[in-house]
Amino acid sequence: MEEITMPAEHSRSKDPSLDELLRTWGLLRVPFTPDDKSPDTFHSTSCREAMLQLDTTAALRGMMVLTGSPGTGKSTLLKTWMRGLESKRYLPLLITQSSLSATGVLEILLAKLGERPRFKRSGNLLALEKHLADIEPVTLVLALDDAQNYPAPALEELRMLLGLGGRQRSAFAFILLGDDYLLESLRLSVQRAIFSRISTVHQLHPLPREDIAPYLNWHVSRAGLSRDIFASAAIDLLAEASDGNLRTLNLLAQAAWLSAARSGASSIEAPHIHAALRQVPAAAAKITNP
Repeated sequence: MEEITMPAEHSRSKDPSLDELLRTWGLLRVPFTPDDKSPDTFHSTSCREAMLQLDTTAALRGMMVLTGSPGTGKSTLLKTWMRGLESKRYLPLLITQSSLSATGVLEILLAKLGERPRFKRSGNLLALEKHLADIEPVTLVLALDDAQNYPAPALEELRMLLGLGGRQRSAFAFILLGDDYLLESLRLSVQRAIFSRISTVHQLHPLPREDIAPYLNWHVSRAGLSRDIFASAAIDLLAEASDGNLRTLNLLAQAAWLSAARSGASSIEAPHIHAALRQVPAAAAKITNP
């Protein structure tokens, strides 16, 4: 059979690769993406207050509850803060498996500390007590993400571990991350004991309107570009569509940058934001016709 070839004018043009788009814009990496190697974070007022309370909680081996709506940056803030802790003073551990039982949470804590979980709870407790004694004066900083999903027995097990060793101060610093209703759920009678141990609470708020442009420029500079790339109208649209939610703002800004870069533009304008709005489900309700 004779091979059929398409005329050159009908062949699909090759889209530029991501690396080519980055080179064209003079960027070192894709903007508005998390950077697991950097201890930096954007210092909004709410973020600075949270960092200060986290520092105090670690230093005093207290118990902190950090809450906020999904996408406000709780996990990113905590991970960034934990990476910046001085290794000679603190040992940060984050547990993200919120479906763990009381037995499971003790076993995974030991595993993260490099210990082999024992068959019996008593053996696990002794192993944990010995490990904490061995690393003194280093303070274990234990954090639970999505703490609102943990079953009450698992949280109660961790509360009792705070008294391990029989000393007056807690065996470790304890941080709970969760949605806005986490604190109210801890007020319930079944959680009364752990609620009474909370030393500080902070609610992480969405980014205020006046911080939107500085935040976007901060992300761009971290990606290697020293100029402003957002038009004023584009920033207004991003602020309205995201309501200051960092996750939504990052997704929209990244999609808008890709739209601008693929169209050959050198800055991000309102039409690029409208294109991004059609791609990001979290902002779908904010779509307006350009």
